[in-house]
Amino acid sequence: MKAFKAAAATPKVKVAHVDWNIGEIVRLSKEIAGKCNPDLIVFPELAVTGYTCGDLFLQQALINKAESGVKRLCSETSGLTQTLVVGCPIVFEGKLLDAALVIRGGDIVGMAAKTALSPMEQRWFQPGSPSQPFDAGGLAFGIVIGDDLTSASESGITVRPAASFEVAGKHDRRKASLAALPGCNIYCCNGYGESTDDLVWAGSSLIYSNGVKLAENKRFQKESSWICAEIDPDKQVSAEPSEPEDTNREIFDIQVTALMSRLEHIHCSKCVIGVSGGLDSTLALLVICESFDRLGLDRKGIYGVTMPCFGTSDRTRSNAWVLMERLGITAMEIGIGNAVSQHFKDIGQDPSMHDVTFENAQARERTQVLMDLGNKVGGIVIGTGDLSEIALGWCTYNGDHMSMYGVNAGVPKTLIRAIVRMLSKGHPCEAALLDILDTPVSPELLPGSQPTEGIIGPYELHDFFLWHVCKGESPKDILLAASKEFAGTYDKDTVKNWLNIFLKRFFSQQFKRACSPCGPKVLDISLSPRGDWMMPTDASPDLWLEELD
Repeated sequence: MKAFKAAAATPKVKVAHVDWNIGEIVRLSKEIAGKCNPDLIVFPELAVTGYTCGDLFLQQALINKAESGVKRLCSETSGLTQTLVVGCPIVFEGKLLDAALVIRGGDIVGMAAKTALSPMEQRWFQPGSPSQPFDAGGLAFGIVIGDDLTSASESGITVRPAASFEVAGKHDRRKASLAALPGCNIYCCNGYGESTDDLVWAGSSLIYSNGVKLAENKRFQKESSWICAEIDPDKQVSAEPSEPEDTNREIFDIQVTALMSRLEHIHCSKCVIGVSGGLDSTLALLVICESFDRLGLDRKGIYGVTMPCFGTSDRTRSNAWVLMERLGITAMEIGIGNAVSQHFKDIGQDPSMHDVTFENAQARERTQVLMDLGNKVGGIVIGTGDLSEIALGWCTYNGDHMSMYGVNAGVPKTLIRAIVRMLSKGHPCEAALLDILDTPVSPELLPGSQPTEGIIGPYELHDFFLWHVCKGESPKDILLAASKEFAGTYDKDTVKNWLNIFLKRFFSQQFKRACSPCGPKVLDISLSPRGDWMMPTDASPDLWLEELD
């Protein structure tokens, strides 16, 4: 097999904006042809429309526009000698297919369709037949669409247009899978601009030959990008060991990229966040600041609001102010005590009764302040609640439960702590960040001490329970595994008690998760109701509790 050059291009897309996407594909094709003159240029899965169109794929207007967009693409690249492989939805023999078109000299010379559709993709597309090898300009290759990294083309060259979201550790697994495949593999994934309701797309493109990585795209780029490599299929190259990703940094990048994309999608340059001086709001604020920096936005467009009330401590209030001032955002303090007291009068609540109404009224008043301030300044409210709190329902319904985008929604408390510790090193706010890490977690809704883990249990246990419950393991097995994992820290009876509480809360609080805001998935598990975790709000936990007993 002769040597050849291949390129993988990741265009910045606008979801369902075919004209924009075609323009970017044409621009990149010409740029790559001029700079490295490859034989083959590969674009991601469904690059013409964007992968995340959802039910818009069932709109005839979008499919018609995609068809006319492909005609324009053929016309505007007719002068190129390169073979293009471009992902596009098409109707073929009455079926809507997730397809890849092979274009050369302004003509469509071949087509492949995705065969292994996810359950969600089956909502829109029908499976195609396995790709036969293509011969384009003397170059024989096969096409495998999607994240199937187990099969390879008999031709020895496999083109892989993909749409693969990012979670921590997935990129390392992706590279290991490509390294294990025979022949040449050109993997091209979608990236920035795809909808980030709950998933983040980082533009992970890779070129491998005989198990050796020849080129890798830098992930999490805001603009279009591409890679190119010269491939000699018969040449053996020494493989260099790959460094594993820093998981905490990768998660932070996922959060940042998600928020950046959301802000650009809605043309927004203002964010509003409640800054309590606690762990969750600290990470969320750092995510916002990094997002603004990468977008080139003025940090004064970040409105940080501390809202002291009956249980606020001097320590958290002070740390909130240190963070806001040193980060250079617009800092505000709005005391909510008077507003809550008036509300108590309105509903006939005795302020000496420190019950759930006393607590939740404060949480909802804070959310109202943030939402209304967001309207006033033309910004969105960024939620701070984490995955552990979402699992346990440790939030006030329509209070801190609600936001316009929840950047911590996929991150459990133990990882929140680890990421803030990572970010604290050498940070201008290092001393404050370390003090926040040392501050006991508390909602601070009651006068005096109110340590969360003393009420609902240790987060390190709950995060362990959550992972194994989401993997479908039985309570008996989870108890056994946790007792071994935390031996010397918690005895079996203690573990069993907190697992019992976890299961009760996990079932009873599903109603909050059922209407939770969007937020990025960062791990293999997620509790988003939009496809990741589908559970009835009225399910009984008795079966699980009985097995535990």
